[in-house]
Amino acid sequence: MNTLSSNTPYSPSFCHAVHFVLEREGGYVNDPLDAGGETQFGISKRSYPEVDIAALTIDDAVAIYHRDFWLRAGCDKLPDKAAFMLFDAAVQHGKRNAVKQLQRAVGVMDDGQAGPKTIAATECAPPSVLVTRFSLERARFYARLVGRKPKQRRFLNGWFNRIDELALEAITLA
Repeated sequence: MNTLSSNTPYSPSFCHAVHFVLEREGGYVNDPLDAGGETQFGISKRSYPEVDIAALTIDDAVAIYHRDFWLRAGCDKLPDKAAFMLFDAAVQHGKRNAVKQLQRAVGVMDDGQAGPKTIAATECAPPSVLVTRFSLERARFYARLVGRKPKQRRFLNGWFNRIDELALEAITLA
């Protein structure tokens, strides 16, 4: 895995989003009740079995987030509010689920691909409507998850608080 150099160029939008995620994901955790299992900065052993999670640096985590979440979810093609929200959703729910949530929020077919129709609909959506609907889609996702996996209920308030914090911050973005 390549280590970031201090001059690696990231967009201000990505930097803001990854800072939000890193503040909430924290450092090393190995909670047996967390479906992600062993994690460092929110990067899980389950998703990255080849990575020594305990030795993962913050620069490595940022590089993974940029390559595998920001770019692959299409955040770089979206307005800042939508990109900010989509990135956090991709980290929490996976890229495909996150894009589907965004698509439902803006009223396009939810195929999990951030293509031209999704981008256009996102650009046209009134910001407060986008933030509210996307937040509701995420809350529904968590509610369904807890319905299927009742032991996950212990995380529900934290997840809802994160959605609330994200929405409050997203609405203030230019």
